[in-house]
Amino acid sequence: MDDVRDGRLGAWRVGTAGRVGGFALAAVPACAAVSAWLSALSHRDAQHVTSAGVMTGVALGFGLFAWWILLRVRLELTTEMIVMVNPWGTQRLPWSRVSAVSLGNWGAQFHTTDGFTYTAYALSDLASGTRQDGRFAEVRRITDAQLLRGHPL
Repeated sequence: MDDVRDGRLGAWRVGTAGRVGGFALAAVPACAAVSAWLSALSHRDAQHVTSAGVMTGVALGFGLFAWWILLRVRLELTTEMIVMVNPWGTQRLPWSRVSAVSLGNWGAQFHTTDGFTYTAYALSDLASGTRQDGRFAEVRRITDAQLLRGHPL
């Protein structure tokens, strides 16, 4: 792990298809809102302005939803801990609590010494529509190396 920068061993986001879908989910309503505002500028009546305002609200809602569910989701492995940013919250898991890692339908699952399982949605099948075996192999390689070192550092 000679390429460790600032203690960061690796980082993964939702797969390419999921990110493209997230950007599309945000961009399509945004384009509709821009179009509605252009129409409001040329027609200049209350109905067009109200319609443009509503479309802007819808676009903001879709953009926030896409960001929260797909675009902000990530998994980071650092020398000190595992950081999982999921739609339902962020978990920080020290290496000293990790006993194993596996791949499930909802993502990489980090099993702890006290019997709990934490899931990183960034490596889920559903987030990108494809199997995550290739990306998970790198997560497993880093995790196995960290567990062999007997962390914390």
